[in-house]
Amino acid sequence: MKKLFTTLMLFALAAPAVTAQTTGGPDSFGYVWRNSNDPMGPSYSWIDIDSLPGTVNVMGLTDDNIVGPFTMNIPFKYYWYDPAEFWIGSNGYIGFTSVPVAHPFPVIPTPTLIQDYLAAMTTDLTFTDNANNPVPGAACMYWFSPGSDSLVVTWKNVPFWDPSGFVGLNTFQAVLSTLDSSITYNYQMQNGASVSTTSFVTTGIENNSGNIGLQVLYNFYPVANSSVKFYYPDTITLAINDASTTYCNNPENGGLFLAKDGAAYSSVAEIANQGNTILDTVRAYSRVVNGFNIVQVRDTVEVTNFTQGATQVINFPDTWSPTGTGTFRHITETLLPGDATPSNNQKTLEMVVIDTTQSSILLTFDNGIDAGLGGISWNGGSGGTGMYFEPPFAPYNITRVRAFIVANATPPVGFSLMIFDDDGPNGAPMTLLDSVAVASTSVLVGGWNEVMLPTPVTLNSGGFYVAWMMGGSGIALGQNQVPPVSNRTFEILGPATTLANWAVYRFREIEEVMINAFIEVPVGIGQNDVQSAFAVYPNPASDRVTVSFNTMDKELLSYRIFDIQGSQVLAGEIGYVSGSGAFDLDVSTLQNGMYVCEFRIGTETVPHKINVMK
Repeated sequence: MKKLFTTLMLFALAAPAVTAQTTGGPDSFGYVWRNSNDPMGPSYSWIDIDSLPGTVNVMGLTDDNIVGPFTMNIPFKYYWYDPAEFWIGSNGYIGFTSVPVAHPFPVIPTPTLIQDYLAAMTTDLTFTDNANNPVPGAACMYWFSPGSDSLVVTWKNVPFWDPSGFVGLNTFQAVLSTLDSSITYNYQMQNGASVSTTSFVTTGIENNSGNIGLQVLYNFYPVANSSVKFYYPDTITLAINDASTTYCNNPENGGLFLAKDGAAYSSVAEIANQGNTILDTVRAYSRVVNGFNIVQVRDTVEVTNFTQGATQVINFPDTWSPTGTGTFRHITETLLPGDATPSNNQKTLEMVVIDTTQSSILLTFDNGIDAGLGGISWNGGSGGTGMYFEPPFAPYNITRVRAFIVANATPPVGFSLMIFDDDGPNGAPMTLLDSVAVASTSVLVGGWNEVMLPTPVTLNSGGFYVAWMMGGSGIALGQNQVPPVSNRTFEILGPATTLANWAVYRFREIEEVMINAFIEVPVGIGQNDVQSAFAVYPNPASDRVTVSFNTMDKELLSYRIFDIQGSQVLAGEIGYVSGSGAFDLDVSTLQNGMYVCEFRIGTETVPHKINVMK
C-alpha cells in the first residue's frame, strides 16, 4: 500500500512461522475449517487456470484497489444467502460488496470496515510499482468451470508493496464450489513479507454483517504448497432475524446538495432482509433532522411478509421543503425486535442546503475543521484524492476550486487541482475539463489554497469530480471527521486521467477529504429557472426513480430519455403541474448504463443524467 504520510512504516519483517493448529470453528453459523495438515482436511491440489477456455484476466488492479462487479455465474451459497456479484481486491481477497480493504487489515470477524468477503491472503500486495508501472509477471484471473460447479480466482506472482516499489512473490487462489458450498484457499508460492509490523495479513471468511466469521491466520503467512478449506454446515440451526437499511436516497448513500426554497425532498430508502427467516413485520423509520437534531419530517412504513434475501425500496409519504441553508441528515433505520445485527440497522445521508441566489455558491461537505491527524499523503508523491459534487440545478459554471493543506515538505512541493466530468461508465470521472497547478512557493500550509479557473467550466447536467494531486512527497491534505459524512470521497493511486487509479477512499465512511468547489448560475439563467430544477433519486437506480420539481407557474411537464448513442428509449407526459411535486419514473426496462433524461416544463428543457444499475 502507498502508506498514509502519518503512518508510514519502513521496518523490514521476516514472516513468522505458522502455528500448528490444523482445524478451527465452528462459527455461530456452523462453518468449520481444516488445512491440508489435518487428517480430515483437504489435499493440496493446485488448479491451473492460466490457459483454460473461458479464463478471464482481471484488468485494472493496482495498489490497494478493488475491481468489479463480476457476475456470479454459479449458484453459490455463502452463509444463508447467494451472492449475485463479486469483486476482486488487489490485496488478495474476494468481496461480495465494492468496499476495499487496505492496511491495517482487520481481524475476522469485525462488524466495521469491510464485511462480506473471502480473505484468501489479505495483505499489502501491489500490481504496480511506485511509478504506477505494471509489476512484471503479476496477474489475476478467474474461471468458471464448464459444469457451473466452481469459481476459481488466482493471484499469480503478486509481490508485496515496498517503499522501493515491491518485494517478494505470492501465488495463491480461492476455489468456490457449488457441489458442497465449500471454499478452499490454495497456496502455491509465498516469499517475502510486508514492511508493516502490525495488522499485516489476515486469512478467513466473514459474513455480510461482520459479526460472524472464521479466522485461520492473523499476522502469520500461509505456507507454500498447502490448502485450507471452509466446510458449509450440514445442518443449520441458527435462525437469523436481521433487517437492515441498505441506503438512503442512492445506493452509495452519497451526500446531496439541495436548493434552499427549491424542489422538495422525498425520503427514499432501501431496506433488506439479511437473515434466513421470513420477517412478519419490519418497520422502517425515516426522519430528516437539522444540525441541532431537530426533526424536520418523519415517517414510519411497515413491510410485511419480508422474505429472506429480499430488498424493498421505500418511498416515504411525506416530503420536506428545505427553507433554510445548512447541513441536514436523512436517517433511516429498521425497527425489528430481536434483530441479530443492530449495527446494520441505520444509514445516514448527508444533505447540504445551499442558497442558489448567491453570486458565488460554495459546494462543501466538510465544516472546514481539520482532524489534526497530520493529513493525507501518499508515499512517492504521485497520488491524490478526489471529491464528487452534483449541484441541485443545471446549467452551472464551475469558477473556483480549493484544497486545505496541512503539511508540506522541506523544500516544499506543489500540487494540482483537476476537474473531471462524470461522463464515464456509471457516472465515473472521465473527461478532463480543466487542470490548475499550484507552485510550491504559493502553497499555504494550515489553510485553504484557492485557485480561480482561467475560464469557468459550464456543465449542463450531472455533477463533476475535483481531484487533488500531489506534486511530490511530503505534502498533505486535510482530513475532516465531523459527522455527517458524504461518502463522496476517492483515493487516486496514480495519474488521475487513468480511471483504474480511482478507488473508493478507504476511510470514506468516517471522514471527508478537504476539497471544495465554487459554482455560479450562468448569465441569462433566472432564479425561477434554478428553482424549477429537477432532483432525481435514487441515482443510480435499478427499477424506479422519483423525480421532484418546483415551478412557479402552471406548466405542462413531459420527459424524454435517451441512451448514450442518442436514441430515444422512453418518453411520457405528466400533465400540467405547479408548485412543488414529484412523480415516479419506471426505468425497469432499461439496460445497465448511463442515460440522459430531458425534462420539459413549459418552454424550459432541463437535462439530467440517470444511471441504471441492476
